[in-house]
Amino acid sequence: MRFAFNPQLVPLSRRSYIDQLRQAVQNARELSFDIIELSLSGPEYGLGLDTLFGGDFFEVMKASPTSFHLHLFPDSATSGDPSLSDVQPYPRSIALRRTVQVVEFFERESPMEMYVVHAGARDSHYGRHLAAMKESFRTLGDLFPGLPIAVQNGSGDGVLAELDLVLAFLDEAQNVRFSLHTGFAYQSVGMRRHTFADRLGYLRRFGDRLAEIRWHNTAPGMRPSVPLHVETENGLDLEEVVALVGRNPGTVHLIETVGNSAPALASERRVLHSVLSG
Repeated sequence: MRFAFNPQLVPLSRRSYIDQLRQAVQNARELSFDIIELSLSGPEYGLGLDTLFGGDFFEVMKASPTSFHLHLFPDSATSGDPSLSDVQPYPRSIALRRTVQVVEFFERESPMEMYVVHAGARDSHYGRHLAAMKESFRTLGDLFPGLPIAVQNGSGDGVLAELDLVLAFLDEAQNVRFSLHTGFAYQSVGMRRHTFADRLGYLRRFGDRLAEIRWHNTAPGMRPSVPLHVETENGLDLEEVVALVGRNPGTVHLIETVGNSAPALASERRVLHSVLSG
């Protein structure tokens, strides 16, 4: 099994940003994480890719024993920014243009093992959004043949907030890989265990396309990103999720609930490793 974490780097200053990455690399080495995931939100993108990632930042990346993922525009469903599923051609072209710019930048400087993208907010019939997103992935595939890219389910008014829509999209877009956010997925079915297990059982059909599981605990009245080592009443049944979709050796198991804290990362990894090894 391969383990990853997102250190949630904050670009307070150039030096601080690089120091945070160095600490993440050290944590990954000491705790045996295989992958570090970086995030790029809309405001960070506005700072400029060279400003944010150039120079010493790339040197730290290249010297790291880990691989890297890039989580692209996780704020797209709430920021109002254009997304890959926009039904109108012009805003969708803007989302595609900035995605292409980011991919070209990293593929030239330090290629990512995988890119994780979002479908954005829903403001039309979901069928139109799914068709638009399928077209966006076709375009990206034409521009970057074999590009390692996956789409994540969302929450609230997101296009892929409901697991049924995720499954419908995977049925239609047969070459697209998927990143499962367990907290969002569990909350999307009202935290009903049987319904959740039923959807995950269907998701198992796409097991070879399940690129990663983003592990989050959750419970009624709580945000869907509670750390795994925090006990919650009626929370996520980790063993059930593992039994249904977590045994594929090609799936990356990612922690993004505790940032760059080494003790908390150790606790998360210990819980997850115990369940996966059980």
